[in-house]
Amino acid sequence: MGEPYLYEFLYRGRPAGSAEAPAWHVVIGQHVTPPGAAEAQFVASGALTPAQAEAAGFPLSAVLAGIDAAALAGRDAAAAEAAALRRERDALVVERDGLAGQLAAREAPAADVLPAISDRQFFQALAQAGAITADEALAAVMTGRLPAAIEAAVSALPEAERFAARMLLSGATAFERGHPMVARLGAAIGYDAAALDALWQAAAAL
Repeated sequence: MGEPYLYEFLYRGRPAGSAEAPAWHVVIGQHVTPPGAAEAQFVASGALTPAQAEAAGFPLSAVLAGIDAAALAGRDAAAAEAAALRRERDALVVERDGLAGQLAAREAPAADVLPAISDRQFFQALAQAGAITADEALAAVMTGRLPAAIEAAVSALPEAERFAARMLLSGATAFERGHPMVARLGAAIGYDAAALDALWQAAAAL
């Protein structure tokens, strides 16, 4: 037999000005296993007055205190759940904003991407920088003949890459800074990444 517990608390109010006093009723529940039964059955008392409930071990003060405690516990649990949901929401917002920033960074054009330059700009900039002569620059643009320093750099490449390098340097009408051959040939004639960037910026202004 289970312990009796407060099952329901009923309050019946009255309209303002009514001569009839408000009424309280208490219903006590209990789980009882009848003889021969396999499972306990729920049994509820009728509606008890405060005096009857007190006689049954449920004084009104204890009943109200229990209701207050249960209501406060429910409020605190709801507040904790709401706080957890807010934290989860905030974490999702941070994650969303981070992903949005990554996507924007990928989609936005890089501010420092150097433009393509013409073959004339490329060889003229090399001549102005003293890497090749003016005559070599003119010959490269007019006939496709590579300047000596660049020809030496191409000749130093693996045999499988030489033809593509010569085709690029002799036949292209525009050069891309990001082309992988630019870095390799630039290093061969003494240009590191910063020097190549500077050369491209100077060439773009010609």
